[in-house]
Amino acid sequence: MNKVKNIVILGRNIPLKERSKAQMKGAAIGDMLSYHFYDGMFLGISLLFAEPKGDVASPLNLSITASNLTSLFNLPTVFILASCPAYERQRLIDKNVFFVVSEKYAHLPMLVANERVRKMKTAKSLTPVAQYLLLYHLQVKSLEGMAARDMEGLMPYTYTSITLGITCLADLGLCEKVADGSKRKEVHFHNVGKELWEQARPLLMNPVEQRIFCDEFLSEESFPICGINALAHYTRLNPDPERIIMMSAKQLREVKASGILVRPNEFDGNVIIEAWKYPPVEKMGENPQWVDKLSLAISLRDEDDPRIEGEVERLINEMEWKA
Repeated sequence: MNKVKNIVILGRNIPLKERSKAQMKGAAIGDMLSYHFYDGMFLGISLLFAEPKGDVASPLNLSITASNLTSLFNLPTVFILASCPAYERQRLIDKNVFFVVSEKYAHLPMLVANERVRKMKTAKSLTPVAQYLLLYHLQVKSLEGMAARDMEGLMPYTYTSITLGITCLADLGLCEKVADGSKRKEVHFHNVGKELWEQARPLLMNPVEQRIFCDEFLSEESFPICGINALAHYTRLNPDPERIIMMSAKQLREVKASGILVRPNEFDGNVIIEAWKYPPVEKMGENPQWVDKLSLAISLRDEDDPRIEGEVERLINEMEWKA
């Protein structure tokens, strides 16, 4: 009979059921000799736990072992460690190795936590990934009934990030995770279309992280158009004479360092560049000329120009909701 082991993660007692040799078919002999393996679930996510029988391997070797096991069993692999100093924890986190250390620390697919804070904090607003998921669901393709694995190839985020995004949506009451009778957790939205948009409105964050101006942008690379000029594309508004484009914060740092911005400043210029917290919401593989409608509406919601307010409202009212 398989043994049952209990561990504590963030004050929660988690029962683990030891895996038999038959259940570990395909695993490397070295791994079978080095670890005890268990099945467990935390925050609705099924996990494969590996407990070293002796000395703990290096972060690099743990990363290789986790990658092999995760590929073989299609489950995130979590190492149970008796102790781990701060510098080792950071090395493991840098290599995206999941682990739990006694009752104090955890780095898991759904959270990065330090149990010096005794109570887990639930989300109060959408994260960039959660907002992307929601807007993808509303504008591109319905995510109703999908699990995180189903979404992985649809958007520019990893399985771990998508899992965290779903958890954020669920914490805020915008969706729930429903078991389908197996280990899958499917997403279910209570509202649809504009009703879901209105429910989410108070929780939406402005995607614009930074805005800078310059006289010229000496690059032939194409970037999506945003701001007033994107709104003019979608509505009856006249465009502004300035060029208005968006890019990621990382891209902005790179163009700043490259010297292709002529006289960059924070006040005025012929080119306006917005650094966004997430990319335009679209089908994978597409290179959009314009940012998506709903993200655009959120980015302009603090504008006090009645013309802009009116056209943003028109944009929302004329939306073709996908879910």
